[in-house]
Amino acid sequence: MHSQTWLAPGPVHTLQAGALTMDVAPAAGGRIASLASASEGGRRVDWLAPMSDDCLRDGFEGLAWPKAGCYPLLPFSNRIRDGRFEWGGREVHLAPHPRQAHAMHGLAHARAWMVEKLTASSIELGLRYVPEVDNWPWPFTATQTLVLTESGLEAVMTLRNDGDSSMPAGGGFHPYFARTADTRLQFEAATMWPTDAGEVAVRREPITPREDFRHARALPDAALSVYYSEWQRRAVMSRAGRVLTLSADDPLDHFILHAPHAQPYFCLEPISHVADAINLAAQGWEGTGLRALAPGETLLMRMQLRIGTTA
Repeated sequence: MHSQTWLAPGPVHTLQAGALTMDVAPAAGGRIASLASASEGGRRVDWLAPMSDDCLRDGFEGLAWPKAGCYPLLPFSNRIRDGRFEWGGREVHLAPHPRQAHAMHGLAHARAWMVEKLTASSIELGLRYVPEVDNWPWPFTATQTLVLTESGLEAVMTLRNDGDSSMPAGGGFHPYFARTADTRLQFEAATMWPTDAGEVAVRREPITPREDFRHARALPDAALSVYYSEWQRRAVMSRAGRVLTLSADDPLDHFILHAPHAQPYFCLEPISHVADAINLAAQGWEGTGLRALAPGETLLMRMQLRIGTTA
């Protein structure tokens, strides 16, 4: 059984730098609740789909989260098939996500984070996890450092193995970007991992024209959800004469584009491994991004968002 998944409301901290404003809600799973800029006329331009006032005021079920803001993916990204895997001679069972067969998105987004440090333009958050029944069996400590500058956001996340044995480790960032009719997207990736009906990766293969965004283009009207690898760790989103550039450092060498049909958002997720990397690696697939974290070892993940105008 999942426990402690209701996220009670808590303080929302507003950071400012130049024309940029960012709201952070530590109690809401360590989420960035909004990221917006003011135009010359003072009109608000939301870059992330903002979390609703209702969610921030009343709280929400941690495993039925709002499709908004940006949350941390830890200690794994996306899905683990049937919530089962073997590691170091032990068989691990994780509770499936509600209405799914698979474990999903780790657990950090369904826990309240603590504020470690706060300034007018930056915040440091911490999370200490102690193992629970049917959940991740290794203790860990995670941090997020979010720094807003006049040109954008610097986000750094760490994951430290506090256990006495090696653990599989990974994660990344899950932003929901506001989608407009004139949104254009450009990034480069060499390969992808097609999925089965349960949205779990099954193999690795080259991209096709359907998944190719090497040249800026609009998102298709039909739903599109792709697990990429070997991307160049840079994606550019443009709209209405403004541009947002997302960049990431190693180890975030995998990337998810999730663009559901007829929704006011789409997701660009820089992550360290493909969905179900731990079981795919056990089957002999290379390039899954699976990493082992020794006791006391820390994995560092970094994402940058740069906001400006087109030439």
